[in-house]
Amino acid sequence: MSEFTVTRTLKTPRERVWQVLTQPSHFEGWLPAKPGTAVLDVRTGGSWQATVISSDGEEIALTGRYDEVSEPDRLVMTVPGDAVTAIMLAPAPNDTTQIAYAFDVDESMHTMVTESVDDVLGRVSTVLAGIA
Repeated sequence: MSEFTVTRTLKTPRERVWQVLTQPSHFEGWLPAKPGTAVLDVRTGGSWQATVISSDGEEIALTGRYDEVSEPDRLVMTVPGDAVTAIMLAPAPNDTTQIAYAFDVDESMHTMVTESVDDVLGRVSTVLAGIA
């Protein structure tokens, strides 16, 4: 396994991206989770939980932990399957934000991870557009 990083640019300031990643109502929008189910304890050693609804209508409880929180530029957390992802936010020109997701995965997983990050960032962008 080796570290693999996917980097993209979002057309919004870093503080707003941080807000969308760490506030329950916004978190529910990009996860996407059932409204009112996200509970986030965003601090190093904290945890998160939320309920998603499968395409079959089944409710699935998801949980994870925050291994490192450094507002507003770094968030290291576990995602389903206990995989660890580091999310780094850096201010970029013209009120944009460079966001990087780093994972420790096999090379065979790079395409799937890239597609997954792009899918999540599409939902993050939708949430951001709603609060702009």
